[in-house]
Amino acid sequence: MRNLHPAPLIAIGLIAILIAELASVAVASVPEEADLVLVIAPPWHGGPEAIVLSAGGSIVGPTNAPLAVVATDAAPAAFKEAGAWFLLDPNKFPFLCATETPK
Repeated sequence: MRNLHPAPLIAIGLIAILIAELASVAVASVPEEADLVLVIAPPWHGGPEAIVLSAGGSIVGPTNAPLAVVATDAAPAAFKEAGAWFLLDPNKFPFLCATETPK
């Protein structure tokens, strides 16, 4: 144990923290009757915008995010079937969902 370099141990710790953070986001669920949904989707094949449109929803904002958009007008199950990775409640993540212009 004395000959272990600290860098791999630090890297393992950081990876464990990242996995725990991603797991907590993955289990944050959206209620079935949610009006607004934060759709997290892969950036390829049109990105989250294409997934929202194929689910029959409307994009509320932000329009410049590569992995996520706030959407409405479709059931959460439709977004998942269209290919969304995660569906989150945008009220729980206001720092990701700024749809207002700063004054």
